[in-house]
Amino acid sequence: MRNFIEEIDYDFIEILPFYERPFRAKFIPKKVWEDLDRHKNDYESLSNYCKKWRTSVKLQKRGKSKVFDNYVAVAGEYDAEDRRVTAFICEPNFNKFKFTDTTWNRFKYKFIQMLMHEFIHFMQFERRDGEYANYYLPYKKTGKHKQDEERHYLSNFDEIQAYAHCVLLDLKSFHPSKTVTDLTVKRRSLSPTFSYILRTFKRDHKNNAALNKVLQQVIKWDNRYKKSRVLLKKRGR
Repeated sequence: MRNFIEEIDYDFIEILPFYERPFRAKFIPKKVWEDLDRHKNDYESLSNYCKKWRTSVKLQKRGKSKVFDNYVAVAGEYDAEDRRVTAFICEPNFNKFKFTDTTWNRFKYKFIQMLMHEFIHFMQFERRDGEYANYYLPYKKTGKHKQDEERHYLSNFDEIQAYAHCVLLDLKSFHPSKTVTDLTVKRRSLSPTFSYILRTFKRDHKNNAALNKVLQQVIKWDNRYKKSRVLLKKRGR
């Protein structure tokens, strides 16, 4: 079954409210999904491919958990001063990693999802006069430093907006018949991203405003995609 990313056959940058394009190259998720096959197990080739989006690719150590033995994790960050994205591939031996069809597709999905997440941050920093610039929603402290740091991080509106997009991709890709409402009423995971957020806040919607705000932003992203499809039809695409 095709995932939602493979259906986005238009420039993702166009649906983000940049004042001006951050780079000339288009970022069409469907095309990127297909292009990545040419860069499998080729770090240098992949690095060169991503330069057109002001994106550097770096290799780093894999996670300590044995879970990471079966797939290649990715991470990303946006540098507002340099106006650049850095994509981290958590596998120093990327060129020799033995991908299966399943693990390669998982890598492609997470890599594209991560880039879109960072492009959203790119947009946010370019619009730093926005209503929610550097804004944190209220959350309940636990007294545990690491957990409170994570709650603080996920209560930042910038992260809420970017992670909500990840949640929508998960939902549309893995459970296309489900709705945003199902994210809260279903106990099993409909989105790995939202499961991570729920765990961090112990499913406590009452005392952690980020949880409901994420769901609101998922709906907004969904509506943005729907509007984009309508515009494309009007343009005859």
